[in-house]
Amino acid sequence: MEENEKIKQFEKKIRILFIIRCFLWAICLFGAIYWIYWSFESYNYINETDYHEYATFFRPYFKTGMMISIISITISLILRLISDATKRSMKEEMYKVK
Repeated sequence: MEENEKIKQFEKKIRILFIIRCFLWAICLFGAIYWIYWSFESYNYINETDYHEYATFFRPYFKTGMMISIISITISLILRLISDATKRSMKEEMYKVK
């Protein structure tokens, strides 16, 4: 019975990490869409005005979108490493029990 409980706990941890990773990838997708939207907006804006106004107004939006994407991808990859390590430790413990 204890082995089954340990397996269920490991599966629960892995499931939680997977849900968190999916959430982070959704945030990353939001950041990418945000970034693409402001790129098109800035392209239309450049045609109508000068570059200086474009640089001061749109650059923060680019940085925000990129940083959202980069940070969420980084955290997601770290959580992937944690879940892989958890799976590996579960397999090692299973072999020790048998």
